[in-house]
Amino acid sequence: MNLFAWLVLGFISYVSGFSIRHFGYNKQDVPKDKLWLYTGAFFVASLVVFSVINFWVMGKPNFDIAFIGVASLVATGVFFYGISTDTNNTMKMPD
Repeated sequence: MNLFAWLVLGFISYVSGFSIRHFGYNKQDVPKDKLWLYTGAFFVASLVVFSVINFWVMGKPNFDIAFIGVASLVATGVFFYGISTDTNNTMKMPD
């Protein structure tokens, strides 16, 4: 996979988390139990997506555990950054 594909997958991960927080909870903090539920569900979904990418896009006949595991963890981290309000991301210009 090339760099552009990784950027697109990261963008999709971030926007997924941000949109759950922005539209589902109207810019409020997501409750901690729901936050971990969403994060776990996204991790399982990313395992499935990267397994599909491993088989059909990359054409590998068996599981590449390193690719699937690391890519899923990174995508879940980006998702968590998008859904969490603990990041102090205020988007204000510095003085």
